[in-house]
Amino acid sequence: MNSHVESTQKNIKTAFRTIVKNPQQGFTLIELVIVIVLLGILASVALPRFLDIAGDAHNASVSGTAGAMASAVNIAHAKWLANGQPVSVPPIAGIDFLNSGHANVGFNTQGWPDAANEGAEDLISTDVLGGGGNDSKICAQIMKNLLSSSSVTFGEGESCKENYCAVYKEPECIYIYEKNKSVIRSIIYSTSTGTISKKIP
Repeated sequence: MNSHVESTQKNIKTAFRTIVKNPQQGFTLIELVIVIVLLGILASVALPRFLDIAGDAHNASVSGTAGAMASAVNIAHAKWLANGQPVSVPPIAGIDFLNSGHANVGFNTQGWPDAANEGAEDLISTDVLGGGGNDSKICAQIMKNLLSSSSVTFGEGESCKENYCAVYKEPECIYIYEKNKSVIRSIIYSTSTGTISKKIP
């Protein structure tokens, strides 16, 4: 056993002498500084891109909804043309988009939706934008009816807790995105031209 201990000690001494004769060289200070600077540059370029992922998601949501709304408005216009161009003047004529048995979306003379109700009865004059009813509610109801199969929700008023809160500023229905109130995002529907536009940062 003694020889085994002596052999181990001899191996350790040999290894130590080798290390002392050939010491490993570390990184110089300049090399370390260069690496740190490069990491800093990479972080400054990449980090801001990843920080606004939530904002990008909200913008994508608004863009997708605007596209769906534009399609729905154009489909409604096509139905208006196919149904003989009914107009939202007394007596109120419209099209049933909710399969309720009642006309629940009405149109202006250009064929763009400008009236709506919940579908429990036919349209009346206060269901038309500018007809004396709650215009913001009518704006919300127009999109509710046109996008009835969508998961997007529309509301109006100060207590609105829906995805989009509608406001009417003639001749536009403005749908304000409510998921992130720190940044204003909105979709604008022009009832005079049928165009849908969006405002996102």
